[in-house]
Amino acid sequence: MPFSVSPPPTRNFAARFTWGQLVTTPLDLGTWALLEPAGLQNHAPQLCWVDPDKLACVWMAGGQEGTAGMSIYGSVLRRGQTRWSVPHLLSQHPEMSEQNPLLFTTADGRLHLIHTAQIARDPHDDSWQRDGSTFSMQWTASLRHQSTSGWGRRWSRATELFSEPAFCRHPPVKGVNGDWLLPIYRSLETGGAFGHDHSLVLPLGSDGRPFGDCIPVPESKGRVHGSIVPAADGSALLQFFRSRLADRIYRSTGSLDGRQWSVPEPVPLPNNNSSLQALRLSSGLLAMVFNRFCLETDPRQDPPWGEAHWPRTRWPLSLALSEDDGLSWPWIRDIDTGSGFCGWANWHLNGQLAYPTILEGRPGELHLAYSWAGRTAIRYVCLHERDILGS
Repeated sequence: MPFSVSPPPTRNFAARFTWGQLVTTPLDLGTWALLEPAGLQNHAPQLCWVDPDKLACVWMAGGQEGTAGMSIYGSVLRRGQTRWSVPHLLSQHPEMSEQNPLLFTTADGRLHLIHTAQIARDPHDDSWQRDGSTFSMQWTASLRHQSTSGWGRRWSRATELFSEPAFCRHPPVKGVNGDWLLPIYRSLETGGAFGHDHSLVLPLGSDGRPFGDCIPVPESKGRVHGSIVPAADGSALLQFFRSRLADRIYRSTGSLDGRQWSVPEPVPLPNNNSSLQALRLSSGLLAMVFNRFCLETDPRQDPPWGEAHWPRTRWPLSLALSEDDGLSWPWIRDIDTGSGFCGWANWHLNGQLAYPTILEGRPGELHLAYSWAGRTAIRYVCLHERDILGS
């Protein structure tokens, strides 16, 4: 007779779940929350300390990427509170597809929001399938800028950051001259699936507005979503890139003023042609949050350019640490593996875990956010550096 045990009485934790609520259990890593969805799709979060005790998260939400109504929303978590706020609409052009938001604060205390805005395509328009184009018209994107004197106060009118088409993903870093260096990239219609995208750096003044010309990253075709951090010894800047070939994360070394960059070279971490973010920790270690998956096994291979590679596997979501500026990554831990589906027949059930962002609070206190379960919601996780080191 088969062995059986009557199930013990259980508590229905799902019935007690609320959006934005911080949750800690012995079965999960760190403290986490699911931010209240602001649309059918919730994607591309970015975290920012808007003041020492207030953590903000902005993301894009709407019906579908590339369609009208994809807009920018924001939520905040105040230190000592146990719930993220209800998301509020921040962007100002609902007739566009507004995407990839980022926040940063300048020395005068103003909070700046930059995001992309592109011409939207009718979701029922299938002409792009016949003309060999892509649904998302990223080549029409411009950067929009607005600012405020503080979270919760009135935003300025959104204006174009500069006149040339461009895309962004990560916030700027402070340059040696006191200006800001914003990593951007150009998305070209002729590339086909964005394989010809290339990266630049846009200098911003102390007021968060552009000055001077864009600085190209040499031979950066297919290297996008640049994430800039200082080198460990402070002698240079490092920029890490997503690869359209879905092979490896790439690294470029730059001068402190951001005016010179080396040709990007692969590092040992895999990349699945999806976003990543780097962060220099107060301990001196370099952190990288990314999807631990790649399509190509040898980054030295040189397949024909044109079509990017899209494996669409955006899990597991992992955090790695380096002590040599990203040349090696001896500490890696999976933060989220999804629902565990990984066979060829049930792979599609796992849900994507994508476009992560990472910030440090108190020393060693790491805050992450990413799009969860196929863009159902934004998931927030707070853990400690020692959770990755294993000490």
